[in-house]
Amino acid sequence: SLLQEINMVEVEEISPTQGGSMFEEIKDQILAKDSNTIGIMVGLLVGLITLLLLFIWNRRKSLGREVLICGSCDSGKTTLLSQLVVGKPVETYTSMVHNAFPWEVEGKPSLNLVDVPGHERIRGAIVEQFSSSARGIVYMVDSNTVSKQVRDVAEYLHSILSNNAIHKNSPPVLVICNKQDGGLAKTAQLIQTLLEKEIEKVRVTSSHQLEGLEGETSSGVFLGKEGKGFEFKDLSCNVTFVEGTATELDSLSGVEDWLVKIA
Repeated sequence: SLLQEINMVEVEEISPTQGGSMFEEIKDQILAKDSNTIGIMVGLLVGLITLLLLFIWNRRKSLGREVLICGSCDSGKTTLLSQLVVGKPVETYTSMVHNAFPWEVEGKPSLNLVDVPGHERIRGAIVEQFSSSARGIVYMVDSNTVSKQVRDVAEYLHSILSNNAIHKNSPPVLVICNKQDGGLAKTAQLIQTLLEKEIEKVRVTSSHQLEGLEGETSSGVFLGKEGKGFEFKDLSCNVTFVEGTATELDSLSGVEDWLVKIA
């Protein structure tokens, strides 16, 4: 009958074999699309990583070879410089000009170590002079007197980190907690905590001062993340704290390793 013929045609159209092949075809199309999507995503990710590496490499290449050795007066800058350059401490004196000496690195161009005087009247100008080309910054802290001098130590470090060129280039920073052989020496962890708390105060004071400069355009840089207390880990540059004694060459291996790494 006509009804039976129609039913037979419908059964033939949806036979298990044909239905299964249609399902497999649809599944293959979906998988093919997913594979293409994954391939595109992987390609984009590889491209982004390549661009990031090229950016980092070009930025490091564009920086100079100067490593600034900064710190307050009597923090041990010149002693550190003499140990690194000639392997022994020399008699130090308060200087009003910067000293610079090459430091050889095997397989790489030599670094130029710049001893920045700690006197308040001149240190800022010298930091500014080398700010655009600084490849790294060493900041010396007297571990024995840091509690008493924490305001000056923090203000000076804040001024260096908030320098426009240094903030833009983000050279690595090594904070050396010097004179660990002293009886009152603080640990690197404690000094880091002290500086973070004090720089937070300096940051607040600086913000208020800038707000009071009516009609003037400020070039000040806000360090860290707004809305939370200051921490070195929030900076765009890498900040490392190490302990050492500048008069003892054996205790400066961490400093030498850091210099080789950034060269």
